[in-house]
Amino acid sequence: MVKIYRRMLQDVPILEVVEEKSRYSKVPLVIFYHGWRSDKELVLTQARKLASKNIRVVLPDAMNHGQRREDISSIPSFTFWNSIQGNLTEFDLIKDFYLSRDLVMDEKIGVGGYSMGGMTTGALLTQHPEISAATIIMGTPNLNAYAKLVRDSAKEHHLYVPKDMKNLTSWIDDYDLNNYPETINNRPVLFWHGTDDKRIPYNQSKDFFDSIQGQPYAQQVAFITGYKAEHLVETRLMDKIANFFEYYLY
Repeated sequence: MVKIYRRMLQDVPILEVVEEKSRYSKVPLVIFYHGWRSDKELVLTQARKLASKNIRVVLPDAMNHGQRREDISSIPSFTFWNSIQGNLTEFDLIKDFYLSRDLVMDEKIGVGGYSMGGMTTGALLTQHPEISAATIIMGTPNLNAYAKLVRDSAKEHHLYVPKDMKNLTSWIDDYDLNNYPETINNRPVLFWHGTDDKRIPYNQSKDFFDSIQGQPYAQQVAFITGYKAEHLVETRLMDKIANFFEYYLY
């Protein structure tokens, strides 16, 4: 039976989802990140499907979300990038908690996420070679392109954006998978993106995937196109994600 346990890791609220029989056993670990203005509870269906594969799943609330919900800055995307940066900062805290308790089988660690969580995943790949497999679901791997898109859109709508916004979020450069695609390093990575996504452009993901085809570091990268699909995850896709992690973490 899959069970859900609530924890606080310092100030990070998480849900741990795992088969009851494996609560204190070594099994693969998947850290899965929710999207913008969502929360950890809203990805529980995905977590249960992963846990049914005998995988321990950890769902954190990003900064400014869920139990940590705060007002959004009126400056376009400022809170968004702050939330992703928080996920990146707290990744080691979560990972090391389970490693230090000897609960991760063969150090098999997967990372995935939807939308903002998918962007978090791509950013983590640039800095964490210990990640075994990853899924980037309707989240662009090209952080700078998306940041520029938001800045340009804000200007068109006469919204205030600091003239040095790019410098204020310059940390993005070091975590942009589009800048460092070689950091994939032949790890299994699954992309999914809908062609009719109106929030995060499909072409940013697809163009990245096309650009790395044939490279030795990208032999295990796969891309699934959701034809006519919008910014929404359906049950069949959740099953594919669960099957992906089961295949590559066992």
